[in-house]
Amino acid sequence: MRILHLADLHLGKLVHEVSMTGDQAHVLEQVLTIAREGKADVVAVSGDVYDRSIPPVAATQLMDEFLSRLVLDMGIPVILTPGNHDSPERLAFGSRLLRGRGLHIAPGLPGEIVPVTLEDAHGPVSFLPLPYVAPIMLKEREDDLAGGDFDEALGRVMASLPPAEGRRVCLAHCLTLGGSTSDSERPLSIGGTSQVSPAHFASFQLALLGHLHRPQQVAQNAFYAGSLLKYSFSEVDHVKSAALYDLAADGTFTRELVPLTPRRDMRALSGELGELLARADSDPGRDDYLWIELTDRGALYDYASKLRQAYPNVLSITKAIYGAEGQGDGGGISVRGKSEWDIVAAFFRRAGGRELDPAEEDALRAVVDEMLRAEVLGGMPDDAGGEPGGESGGGSRGQQANQQANQQARQQARQQAGQSANQPASQSARQRASQRTHTSPGTSPDQSAGNLPGEAGGEAGA
Repeated sequence: MRILHLADLHLGKLVHEVSMTGDQAHVLEQVLTIAREGKADVVAVSGDVYDRSIPPVAATQLMDEFLSRLVLDMGIPVILTPGNHDSPERLAFGSRLLRGRGLHIAPGLPGEIVPVTLEDAHGPVSFLPLPYVAPIMLKEREDDLAGGDFDEALGRVMASLPPAEGRRVCLAHCLTLGGSTSDSERPLSIGGTSQVSPAHFASFQLALLGHLHRPQQVAQNAFYAGSLLKYSFSEVDHVKSAALYDLAADGTFTRELVPLTPRRDMRALSGELGELLARADSDPGRDDYLWIELTDRGALYDYASKLRQAYPNVLSITKAIYGAEGQGDGGGISVRGKSEWDIVAAFFRRAGGRELDPAEEDALRAVVDEMLRAEVLGGMPDDAGGEPGGESGGGSRGQQANQQANQQARQQARQQAGQSANQPASQSARQRASQRTHTSPGTSPDQSAGNLPGEAGGEAGA
């Protein structure tokens, strides 16, 4: 059986407030060609179909067109499972009606996981589509579950799977141990581990995974498809692809990665303003999505508009920060590939000239954790994706309890931060920080100061 594996479409995504829908339509057209010319017997999509739990209309229209051409025009069955960005209930609307036409949409927990069995010349192949699994989902379903982490939760789900005939293929959306992450993937948990062991998939002939945006292998039989496009500047070195698997009669398989060509690439450029402007005309990728870091030491005027004229799709502009005389580049703050907390600590070290003391670190960590937790649970306006007071991109279950926990954490963090702020060294550090750096605490390379108006903060994680 020939299987085309996709994941992390993130339809409707905004990157720095720029809609990716046109770029997604461009690459999905290539996927249709791969499915047709590659003679795929089934298409498996391992979660994060949409970027938000309530996707924009254009995203649903694009998905409708894509699925209609696969299922109705080509006669290729499709199996979908929800990821942590999707609303399982909305994604599964009409699933019983669509099943008879060849579109199989897995429900979210606590819905029953039903195998999808397809036949080839060698007999049945059973696909078990697992939705995104979080411990709180099982706690609502099983009264006897006390706490537990993501690995334990997935283990309980795997143990409860129904029997399936023939060769078995698992679809799942999770973060496995050993996987390589990127900035555009939304954290699955704050303050605990969200990783799961790939050993859970050992009983399957093939495990087709979603969540990580880089195509990669994490076990002998377990693979991430990766996203179809680059969704953050931490992915500039990724080679995006669609994966074709040939599953043999004995359960062995071969894997072929078919590269995808974006309408516009995503790249990072660095250099002095004059140098970058001079080479723009000869740059074949001047229309790409760009993060530009300026290395000029002196003052610059109107540099954003000049760069925008030379490179029409600049998404982010930052200016390199230099330390004291003689320090050179070593005195600046590098934010590429760092966590939010690493950036905050580096900012304090750069602005305050010293390390955080234990009380300051505890207070700031509480604030950073609160912000990240609010983003994961839908507390951030840019990532809400749902009705006020309703569900968020992270899921609707346990929302009231999470909000209460967030409120308590927020009060404690503010009290601690207020006590720390009264210390003279912290006050002096904040004053110096506002004068000496373009990089704000908690920002990523995609969100640094210096961004063009209306071009910052479009990514709230994947």
